[in-house]
Parts: sequence; C-alpha cells; structure tokens
Amino acid sequence: MIRLRTVPGRIGPATDLLLDLTKGMAAEQGLVRVNLYQRAGLRTDLAMSLVWNTDPPSHKGTRTGLSISELLKTFGVVEHSVWLEGGNFPIFLPELIS
Repeated sequence: MIRLRTVPGRIGPATDLLLDLTKGMAAEQGLVRVNLYQRAGLRTDLAMSLVWNTDPPSHKGTRTGLSISELLKTFGVVEHSVWLEGGNFPIFLPELIS
C-alpha cells in the first residue's frame, strides 16, 4: 500500500502521475491488480495498492512499489507498507478481539 498526503495545488499532478504509471504496469510479472483510492472527505490523500502473486512475498516491498514511493515524495508525505491478504498468514481472531 502506498499512501500520499499532498496539498491542494499538487493533487492534480500527483493523480496524473499515478494514472500514467498504471498504464505501463501491465507488463509487470506477477502484478495482478492495481487499485487507486482517494480518501473520503480529504481530497489531498491518495493511495495505491499493488496486488502481486509472488511467493514468497517481499516484506520490504517490490522494486515497482519502492520506485513509485520515491517518485511521489516530490508531492508530499509518502508511506509505503506491505500487506498480506487473508489466507497468507495465521489469524487468531479470539486473541485479537479480547
């Protein structure tokens, strides 16, 4: 997950960059899906998730994700983190709830 917080004057160029980057990602081996998000109520927050089919998953992130994160830093504050979908790790719901 890549999250960006920018300012109103930079949201348009940041969005354009993300859209341009997604056009060239179809050839990325192992990339299943790209999702783009804008935070409800805060138009200056954008997020991108890159869904990969790789084994084992990289806990540091992919070269693509890290590169996008670096590019977005010119627009504001960026957070890059790696998430696993359910089924790829143990979940102990009773322990989480109590």
